[in-house]
Amino acid sequence: MAEFSVPTHGTICWHELASRDLEAAKAFYKEMFGWELAKSKVSPVAYDEIHIGGRAVGGMMAIDESWGPEPPPSNWTAYIAVENADETAEAIKANGGTVNHGPFDAPGVGRIVLCADPCGAHFALIQFAAA
Repeated sequence: MAEFSVPTHGTICWHELASRDLEAAKAFYKEMFGWELAKSKVSPVAYDEIHIGGRAVGGMMAIDESWGPEPPPSNWTAYIAVENADETAEAIKANGGTVNHGPFDAPGVGRIVLCADPCGAHFALIQFAAA
């Protein structure tokens, strides 16, 4: 089992790939970098965790029809750990950023917010669920 500990507030803590061709992406990253992929034991949806050196550092998921009629292109998202997702979402808006989706609960994981900074760069917040 991969090691994971809840990171401190403000830490870039997780990297997630959403792909229109998940199988091709998994093959590419495994071949290029030797990443180990394992089905998540936490997520209720199909989700592959990226394990490097016995540590969970990110995940991969498919972009499918559930993303709506105009899904985004394949993309990477960096997650930043926060102590309170709702308060941080409000602070992002007050400081010129945008909240694109959320806050919402990801069962077994925590509270997530999809955001953009004032220049339009996308990122996500995560308030991890209490262990």
